[in-house]
Amino acid sequence: MSTRTTKGNGALVVSQDKGRMRISDAERHQVAEVLRDAAAEGRITLDELDERLEAAFGAKTYADLEPIVADLPGSPGAPGVPAPAPVADRSPGHLRPEDLTVIRSSGDSIVRKGRWQVPRRIEVRNKYGETKLDFREADIPHGRVEIHLEVSWGSADIILPEHATADVSVDTSWLGSLKVDADAIPKPPAPHFVVTGTSHGAALQVGHRKPFSWSALFGA
Repeated sequence: MSTRTTKGNGALVVSQDKGRMRISDAERHQVAEVLRDAAAEGRITLDELDERLEAAFGAKTYADLEPIVADLPGSPGAPGVPAPAPVADRSPGHLRPEDLTVIRSSGDSIVRKGRWQVPRRIEVRNKYGETKLDFREADIPHGRVEIHLEVSWGSADIILPEHATADVSVDTSWLGSLKVDADAIPKPPAPHFVVTGTSHGAALQVGHRKPFSWSALFGA
């Protein structure tokens, strides 16, 4: 598999093996969506979904991605099925200002709760502090919300609205901890969260939380 670019006079400018080209995060997430759809349709088991998602997010080139979805409808080259349309570029450099919120802190508490407008992407960098993003009463106009965390030596708590799902891929290898209480497979029209980043020396929780009530506390 190769790609070629030519000038108007037919002169060759670039010739390279596309299979060796590096892929972007947007393309990894596109493949992940194909896998989740396949699992929802019963084409692959949940164990296979976990294995293939791990392989997809660990892929570095197009050649790494191809075998992961080669036997599924919607993948490039699948017989009788057109390839999926390219996904919109959601990388931070291509987002509108209102679609991206960046929060930076060090040693302080970051809290978003109650009624607040949720952008398409949220980036949080907080060292030695506490981070809490509560989406239960938030206005979420998008079906998909991306959250990128860089938290260390503190804690982070992401509270999802009812029925929301979350695909969490966060590096906690350096003395971090992660607790997820949410399904990873999207369930439209409920919002789907994609959580990435690092949690080094920090405790990260992602999941649902029942609202506080005195009656529940006392078993009434």
